[in-house]
Amino acid sequence: MKRPFRWVLLGLLILVPLSMFSLTSCSSGGSTTKSDFYNAGAADLSVTGAQFDQYTLFRFDTSSAGHTLALPSAADIVNNLSSPYAGEVIYFAVAADGSNPVTLIAGTNVILKTDTSGVPENSTVTMYYELDSITSGSEAVTIY
Repeated sequence: MKRPFRWVLLGLLILVPLSMFSLTSCSSGGSTTKSDFYNAGAADLSVTGAQFDQYTLFRFDTSSAGHTLALPSAADIVNNLSSPYAGEVIYFAVAADGSNPVTLIAGTNVILKTDTSGVPENSTVTMYYELDSITSGSEAVTIY
């Protein structure tokens, strides 16, 4: 009687951890969770507020040329968040996969601190943005 129980227990100890692998994913389609990434490939990218609020990683193939990431306006960023509040901090990252950099271009009322205006070649930079103002008509965002 003890042998079937041991096999069941052994099977559970193997199957449960393996099933956890299917719970995580990083894809640029399907799900709209904040854990998704956007693969811009070898092109420049202008993101909307919805895209900027959805994706946590923006990846660029910079092996042939540098690229730009044009950010949305502060109003577009704030209006696409479900429950924004002043002082809220949200992280994102930009990857330059190649021998050229990625340059960030600020949208209206978005301030880029000088060390966040570009991503060096062959690197990924994690940044965060703070909602300085969520008041309609005077939204403001600072990226660090």
